[in-house]
Amino acid sequence: MRILQLIYESLGSPFGFGGAGVRAYEIYGRLRQRHDITLLCMSYPGAKDGIIEGLNHKFAGSGSKSLTKSVLSYTISASLFVKRHGSDYDVIVENFLPSTPFFSKFLTKTPVILQVQGIMERHSIRKFNPLYSIPMYAVESFYPALFDRLMFVSDVTAKKVMPRHGRRTYTLVPNGINEALLQCTRNASSNDAASGYILFFSRIDIYTKGLDLLVEAFKEINKEFPEIRLVLAGYEFDKAETLRDSVPKTVAEKIEYAGFVTGAKKLALLANAMIFVLPSRHESAPVSILEAAAAAVPVVTSDIAELSFVGRNNIGLPFKSGDSAELAKVLLKLIKDKHARANLGENGRDYAGGFLWDNIASDFERHLIEAAANR
Repeated sequence: MRILQLIYESLGSPFGFGGAGVRAYEIYGRLRQRHDITLLCMSYPGAKDGIIEGLNHKFAGSGSKSLTKSVLSYTISASLFVKRHGSDYDVIVENFLPSTPFFSKFLTKTPVILQVQGIMERHSIRKFNPLYSIPMYAVESFYPALFDRLMFVSDVTAKKVMPRHGRRTYTLVPNGINEALLQCTRNASSNDAASGYILFFSRIDIYTKGLDLLVEAFKEINKEFPEIRLVLAGYEFDKAETLRDSVPKTVAEKIEYAGFVTGAKKLALLANAMIFVLPSRHESAPVSILEAAAAAVPVVTSDIAELSFVGRNNIGLPFKSGDSAELAKVLLKLIKDKHARANLGENGRDYAGGFLWDNIASDFERHLIEAAANR
């Protein structure tokens, strides 16, 4: 089967690599021996078509250093590619972003699946310049209704989107974890308040991920536990240094940026973490929570609907979204209770074991085969 995936993220891109990219590489990396797979990604300075991580990559767009120009040119170029070459593929998967509406369904007779990672709702208006946010909000409101085949990563997102567009069917294929995380051995230091650290492992995006709330909470934690560090890891959408500049020097010295980490470095970072925290204002279906849970790290998240599974499955503790004081309170509670941390970690590992990428890739493949069969 010939598969075309439209996704702006790619390894090496200076414009970011997050959950959607991780999902694509994990799933297609498992399917590439059985299918001919092409990722159509946004170009960037120095990008070249070829094989990355065993997958065929084609880059579309101007390759500008400007994110705005790159997104605009990518949207147009990728749409033209689908119009000219869509018939070369058996199925097309379009990863939905309101900033890149390709209208691919109308450009080819090849079956197109719209994969919806998440939606921003009114957060786009709060986060971006109205010149960008208003069109994005409008696209998000109507675009999924144009497609007959939809795939969601989160059931919460599906329940938000589908009622707007009638009683159509959709598929749910969640994110997953690598089995190696389930064998990750927790280091003894991770349970020691004198030498442990709180870990944030996601995109460094201050508004979306609530990092301003986290550093405010960490200031309070530092008063009672001055030895504890805060470690940030992930792609820098915003500069990590901005967060350090917002707190007193004595606190800033205990905030570390580990960079964008993968493989053994990621395993080590998780194995040594006391607590994993994700204080997001809005989310889709974070891979990082599942990975932390698989590594038996207790989780603290905001109480938004997309993250409600954390408390429901007893793998971590929620706090009221937007409330840095309550975030500090919940973190302090876990820091002081190593037995609670251990219990939550054990529950997390059991829960995450049901989301192996091997199984998810097979489910994903089945839905693509069914769509291609109805060409």
